[in-house]
Amino acid sequence: MSGRWTLDKGKGVNGLRPFPRCGRFVTVAVPLALTALTAAWLFLGAVPARTAVLWCSLVLLAASLAIWLVAVLRDGGRSRSETYQWAVRTASVSPGLGEDAVPRRLSGARWLTVRYGGTVVTAFTLVALWVTLAAADARGTGTSAVLAQEGAVIERRPIVKIENQNAGSGPRSSATADYTVLVPSSAGEGGVPVTFRADTNRRQGIGSELFVASVPERPELGAIGDDRLAELERQLAGRAVEFDSMLVIGAFWGLATLAALIGWWLTESIRRPARTVTPDWQSLRVVVVGTKEHTEPPPPGSPEAADEKKRRKNTRRFQCLVLEGRGQEVPFQSQMGLEATGEVLSGAHGWLLWHPLQRRGRDMLAELVGDDGWQLPGAVPVQVVERIAAEGLTEPAHPDPKRQVRMLDLGAGWLVTASVPGVVGFAVAFGCLTTLLLVPDGGAWRWWTALAGVLATAVGFTVQAMGRIGDCDHKGDAASSQHAA
Repeated sequence: MSGRWTLDKGKGVNGLRPFPRCGRFVTVAVPLALTALTAAWLFLGAVPARTAVLWCSLVLLAASLAIWLVAVLRDGGRSRSETYQWAVRTASVSPGLGEDAVPRRLSGARWLTVRYGGTVVTAFTLVALWVTLAAADARGTGTSAVLAQEGAVIERRPIVKIENQNAGSGPRSSATADYTVLVPSSAGEGGVPVTFRADTNRRQGIGSELFVASVPERPELGAIGDDRLAELERQLAGRAVEFDSMLVIGAFWGLATLAALIGWWLTESIRRPARTVTPDWQSLRVVVVGTKEHTEPPPPGSPEAADEKKRRKNTRRFQCLVLEGRGQEVPFQSQMGLEATGEVLSGAHGWLLWHPLQRRGRDMLAELVGDDGWQLPGAVPVQVVERIAAEGLTEPAHPDPKRQVRMLDLGAGWLVTASVPGVVGFAVAFGCLTTLLLVPDGGAWRWWTALAGVLATAVGFTVQAMGRIGDCDHKGDAASSQHAA
């Protein structure tokens, strides 16, 4: 086994041991909390269920942020290569044993699938939630909430006074103004003038009628009004987003998230259940030699290879691990960070396993099983597999029930790859989110707060990405210096 592959099995293992479980909690809690918040704020009124969802979601998000902050303060700023090395040591359950044996049972990629799926859901849900909170009308927690609680009645009433009107020049333009209507008093002598501010679809005039909600014979509670009955009912119900906005945001959120999940699930997902290796599986003895870009033209005889233009359009180029087996290079696709994966696994010996019927598009699902006891899921182009099989380089798998492997989850230590400035950015975003959720006031400040939260999130990701780039540059410089020496 290559000396480059030999690792100090005690170094750093204990320090990172608790973080995979913490990372799994955050992986599940964050998308769950954000999804619940977005759905509640879009579709629920001011009911106890929305309040429960609000506080439970905030607690989950705060706990996730606290866990991440503790992880970063304790052992943050680690490079991806360091966490990958730790993952390899953790997954090596049978070091040095069974080099000539193929395991009978292969593990499923449950947490790898959950983490990538959670990332997709979180990204689209965050966009929908920020837009929802920025556009939210918090009047449901003010006068309208009191009126709804006291049994308000909706009636059409004429406008007797208009003040502070802000409207376009056309008669059909929308308007915002302070409208005054007469509400019956408890004494029964005429009406009591009540003023409220409303955003109407059309410019109103004295004598125009609005839908007005008030409590019969209790004008001191105030009133609310609008020229749209549905909008007035929304305010009384305490729903934060107008019906039209709810349809647009909800549809965008649902369709975009579903499309992204389906696309990822069908084309890039490394999902697979636990499986049993049988003699109809194929195997190839391989060693990991590094990484490279693989170019794969469309198969000969296919419609895509008919002319030069189609051939260029359908030629795939992707970064991959390079495996060498019996004199052949085998490109192995994995969703892990390839540069770090190549650095950590270079020189590792093992078996490449696949079943001839388990395909996905132009790829064959495959498993790289290291002699140290780990299993890395991935895929190999079908053309490569067919060429290897045609040259007689493969052999039927001979599984050994005593051979055990463990899933190599290289991304399990992702919590500690962040830096303090990056986590601070997410903390600021959480503060903006909490402010928008808990402060019932409306106005332009909501858009500015939402923008600040989005920018803080972007800064967090940027700082983390720049840290990784700097780490890669540092390693590259160090490697160049050693080579020159």
